[in-house]
Amino acid sequence: MTYLPLCLLISIAVLTGCLPTANQADTTVDDSTIKQNTVIGDLGGVPVEIPADSVRLVEYNGDPDWGESFEGAVPERTYESKINSFGFDVRYTDGALYDGFVGELADEYEAQKNLSDSPWVSVGVNSGDRYYGAGGIDRIGKGRINARPNEIPVYIYKKLPDSQHGLEVYAPPGTDPKTNTPWREDEAAEDVFIQRDDNGIITTYIKCSNRDVERPPCRHYFDLEPDMGLDVYVGYSRYVLADWQQIEQVVRKALLDFRKENAN
Repeated sequence: MTYLPLCLLISIAVLTGCLPTANQADTTVDDSTIKQNTVIGDLGGVPVEIPADSVRLVEYNGDPDWGESFEGAVPERTYESKINSFGFDVRYTDGALYDGFVGELADEYEAQKNLSDSPWVSVGVNSGDRYYGAGGIDRIGKGRINARPNEIPVYIYKKLPDSQHGLEVYAPPGTDPKTNTPWREDEAAEDVFIQRDDNGIITTYIKCSNRDVERPPCRHYFDLEPDMGLDVYVGYSRYVLADWQQIEQVVRKALLDFRKENAN
């Protein structure tokens, strides 16, 4: 098991402001009791309470960039403090949140995380001033599959006739004249998978590597509109792509479960 030095962990917490003052003891803010060891703030327009042991690299609007420090004290975090990014890992087969390298799930996580079909997925969230805005996933997906004609061939996409796992599939067409191998087999090539709603709007955008490696990476994008104003990206092995709907549902539930219990 790999351990980070305690001083590095403390530095990360200070730089990102990810440990609100309420973590030290139960404190009353806005007539609400904040639980110990909990990250609080406004996530996508909703007050949230997130287990501090399960999240990493929490940043708020106005925090200094990496490598920079606060001028003065770290601001007190309240339910009005706008969270703009953080990450966490969740096991999509049962919804369990990874609770850190000294947590109850640490041994299971270490044993399973590098499997070719690992059930653990890595989640990133953009909100606050990093949110793409309504329709952002549609714009990102269309920007990828509607590449300019003068784009590098490996980044030009054509829709394939057959869907996979209920998703439209797009891949680079043609052959590399230098190697006489399909562009789709290039080491930089990725397949793109698209889910649309009834109006043709892209609601899920997934890109997956075609490399012949133990865990070909996929990056899965969706948002939480209209429940929360935030974008989500999830990383996992292509070997579990068939479970993309379950993964999306489990991640969505995990984020919605962060909502403060007594929020209106």
